[in-house]
Amino acid sequence: MTEPILFKKYANRRLYNTSNSKYVTLGDMLDIVCEGHDIKVIDAKTKEDVTAFILTQIILEQAKSKNILMPVPFLHLIIRNGENMMPHYFDDQFQQMLRSFESFIPK
Repeated sequence: MTEPILFKKYANRRLYNTSNSKYVTLGDMLDIVCEGHDIKVIDAKTKEDVTAFILTQIILEQAKSKNILMPVPFLHLIIRNGENMMPHYFDDQFQQMLRSFESFIPK
């Protein structure tokens, strides 16, 4: 497996691709992920890994443009129980869902 492409997120919300020394948009990052590359995003100031936050933003922007959002009851559940949800249970369920989803993708 290849190393993920590294991006830096700056306080002004700009995203910088360290592999080609260019600023990118969320749309550019969507294209990179759709091409099959993994990405890693770190906060330029704190060095914190913010990859999950950025990927979530990409998903939400894509969903908004296509008017495809998660079911409202599910969103309510996440908001109400987000801090109390069992992380390992949640991770296990997503891993299982991901494997199932991947089995339907044409190769």
